[in-house]
Amino acid sequence: MLFLVSVAGQIGSQTDPPYSAAKAGLINFMQCAAKDLAPYNVRVNALSPGMVKTDLNESVWRASQVNLPPAERQSYESWASEKIRKISPLGQWQTPAELAAMAVFLASDRARNITGQTLNIDGGQVMHA
Repeated sequence: MLFLVSVAGQIGSQTDPPYSAAKAGLINFMQCAAKDLAPYNVRVNALSPGMVKTDLNESVWRASQVNLPPAERQSYESWASEKIRKISPLGQWQTPAELAAMAVFLASDRARNITGQTLNIDGGQVMHA
């Protein structure tokens, strides 16, 4: 079993506390499920992405520009590059393909002793926080 959570569930998000709380709750639920299902050889883990370049991030950018004077507005690419450099020690966006690769690994026999874990695919964001 695999949950998709967020680094916000581990380090919080000043801009969206309810989202952070919901993701933290999922992490805790995953750990309880891992413990409960272990006797049945069911592994339960969570993938925790950091910054994934999606339509959601583009809407955050749009909202951040609304009240700025035209001279201070940034293009999406400029805003995104600056944001990821500030947040992620590796300075790069995470991709859906990276999450998928970890999900495939966790579903494989090579991960047979991994359960109850939150795996961060975040460019070092949680470590940096």
